[in-house]
Amino acid sequence: MKKIITRLLIVCVISLFIGATVVYAAKPKGEAGSKEEMKEVDVVLVHDKGGNPNFQPYFEETGQRTKEEIGVGITPTPYPTTDVFIASVRAALPTEKAPGLFTWWSTYRMKGLIDQGLLADLTDVWDRHSAEYSQGLRDAFTFDEKNYGFVYGVEYWPVWYNKDVFARLNLEEPETWDEFIAVCDTLKKNGITPLFITVQARWPTFIMFEEMIIGEDPGLYVDLCEGKAKYTDPRVKKAFKVWADLIAKGYFTDPSTDLFADSPRLFNQDKLGMVVCGTWYYTSVLTANGVPEEKIGAFILPSHNPKAGKVIILEAMPILVSENSPNKDAAKKVADWLMGPEGNAFLAKKITSFPANQKSKADYLPPVKVNLMKTIVDENYQIMNRYWEATPTPICETAVDKFAEFILNPASANKVLADLDKIADEYWAQNK
Repeated sequence: MKKIITRLLIVCVISLFIGATVVYAAKPKGEAGSKEEMKEVDVVLVHDKGGNPNFQPYFEETGQRTKEEIGVGITPTPYPTTDVFIASVRAALPTEKAPGLFTWWSTYRMKGLIDQGLLADLTDVWDRHSAEYSQGLRDAFTFDEKNYGFVYGVEYWPVWYNKDVFARLNLEEPETWDEFIAVCDTLKKNGITPLFITVQARWPTFIMFEEMIIGEDPGLYVDLCEGKAKYTDPRVKKAFKVWADLIAKGYFTDPSTDLFADSPRLFNQDKLGMVVCGTWYYTSVLTANGVPEEKIGAFILPSHNPKAGKVIILEAMPILVSENSPNKDAAKKVADWLMGPEGNAFLAKKITSFPANQKSKADYLPPVKVNLMKTIVDENYQIMNRYWEATPTPICETAVDKFAEFILNPASANKVLADLDKIADEYWAQNK
């Protein structure tokens, strides 16, 4: 798995250089059936981005385009929250009510569904686009020599900062940890909260965790995710001490604030200086909530341990095809178009994401993202898979609550790390 993750991260840098719908359902096994005998069906795309960020309009436009291009459309079905979405999809996947398409997450988040036989084999689709994707990216979606799902966008996790506030206080993008701390001090002294943090929705608690660990040692981060290092490792404790110091200095917002509702409001009111989040945050949260583009800047968080080097988190966004969907063949036809240069760029452009297809044009990206990508490539940043996907789901789902416990009470660090060791040890003992 470590090899797979590494290949995924390398290829993403390389690749970035550069209503109802009418379809025919697959005929039942053993029946000859003519085209006229096949029934018409809808292809449903279930997703968890119906709240904030809201991708529903983008998926609707994509469905209209696929209908025009290949005669197969998409009917997107949104869920406003991730937890409800996950529960609903997991309940539907083993049944004939399984959606044709659904958004998900990569690596370990996919593996459990594959092991249960719930995902359709897309090897033939990948074969048709083999010249458009690096073998490394394909390997990241390969399990037992079969390919599952495809990537509709690639995101990185920088620090978004308020350019108006920085300009007024004569602040520049920090290049070292000491410079970053100096920025935080200046913001706080001027009544502006330096950084955003939250325990709402559970999952965002891993954001600062992964930043602190990769900032200490990226190799430690990989080993921690794969059960080769302990959460009570002295290097992890050191990283948590740095994190606790940031909290003690009052650099963060109240953890009851909401990432999608409060952070853009505070940002636009010049009450918030910086937010660590994926590149999807730019369009889906900031500009979508009225923050002017000229007010938004981005830099990559410097490592607090200089020996860690230059590191950034990556998030690959896949769409999967259900094995048990009665419209599986129609869904694969949609997947085929979305994997192509035109289709991949079309959907990526809607969400201003970086395309995964090496032959897709990326000239639609805003300057702030173009500059970010240039920095990543020119300065040879090491890229790490996001914690949500990089470690087994049973560990992650419990760990996010432990991270929340630490955020609310930094003095609990030793207990939290010991608890995480127990959780991880139990999992890896059963899943060698």
